[in-house]
This record gives sequence, structure tokens and C-alpha cells, in this order.
Amino acid sequence: MEQSKGWNFNYTTRDIVFIAVLSVISGIINTGANQLWTVTNASAGPLGGAPLQGFFMWGYILTMWLIRKPGAALAVGVFETLVETLLGSTTGIATVGWGVAQGLAIEAVMAISNYQWYSIWHAIAAGAASSQFGTIWTAILFGWDPATANSVWLAVPINLIAGAILSGLLGYFLAQAVGRTGLIRPAEVSS
Repeated sequence: MEQSKGWNFNYTTRDIVFIAVLSVISGIINTGANQLWTVTNASAGPLGGAPLQGFFMWGYILTMWLIRKPGAALAVGVFETLVETLLGSTTGIATVGWGVAQGLAIEAVMAISNYQWYSIWHAIAAGAASSQFGTIWTAILFGWDPATANSVWLAVPINLIAGAILSGLLGYFLAQAVGRTGLIRPAEVSS
């Protein structure tokens, strides 16, 4: 496991620029994914959207693993979903609710580790947790009642696995790849 500095709130200009750039890139990509999620969710309900629900947080994890500071995932979550909203997300400004919920989930996982450990296992846990927090927002937004909608409960394990793989592993491996290029390394961004 790789250790970092913990609760370091000293954001550099480079950190802020990286958050802004990645928010725009992931916002553009996620707007396209949102169109597919909306179609599958509308046609098949919670079970239809569950496999795709785990995709949307890859940028949050990528940013957290490169910047390694509290609030990085939440910042990308908010700004990325604002970009989605501006690009025509089917849920409009309510899209920001996913950014807040999913960003907070990643922040919670990293806070438990005292913002010190950035292993593949932490990325998997962050991806799974953020997917579930996103599902909670989806249920609130669309009025899904878990007491009467069995498909909401059936979607939970699918969301967990999708979040762990599609966001956790993807974000982790993208951070590793970016670090290997030498353009941005976690130590450089966090210094």
C-alpha cells in the first residue's frame, strides 16, 4: 500500500487546474454514458441501470488517487455533474445530486483510511461505496420505494460490483497509467 500525507488541505494551483480539466473531460464522457443509462433505466427500471451506475465515478477516483487531498473527489463530483447539466443531462440540475452523493462516498472511504492509503483495495471500496450512494440519490430522485420495489434491492449487489469494477478499478488503473507517463505523478500534484 502506498502512503500519503493524510489531511492536507493545501491545494496548489496545479491541483485546482487538474480538478477543473478532469471535471470537464469526465463530464463530457459521462454525458454520453448518461444517455445510455437513462434509456436502460427507463426501459428496465433499477435493474436495467444498475450495471451502468458504477461507471460514472471513475474521474472522481482518478483525481483522488493523483491529488490525494480531502475534498478532491467531492470537488470533481460537483463540477463534473455541473458540466453534465450544461451539456444536457436528461435529469437537469438534479444531476448534481449524484456528484455530491458519490463524491461524499469516496471522501468517506478515504477519511476512514485517514487519507493515507491509496491501494487498489481502497479504490475498489471507494467505487463500490460511491455507486451505492448514487443509488440512494437515484431512489430519492425517482421516488423508488425499497419497501415495495424489489428491483431496488436486487440492484444493490449489481451496483456494488459495477462501482467496484467500472469506477474503482478503472480510476485506479488510469491513475497508475497517468503516473507512469511522467506528466503528473501523485507526489508532484500533492506537493
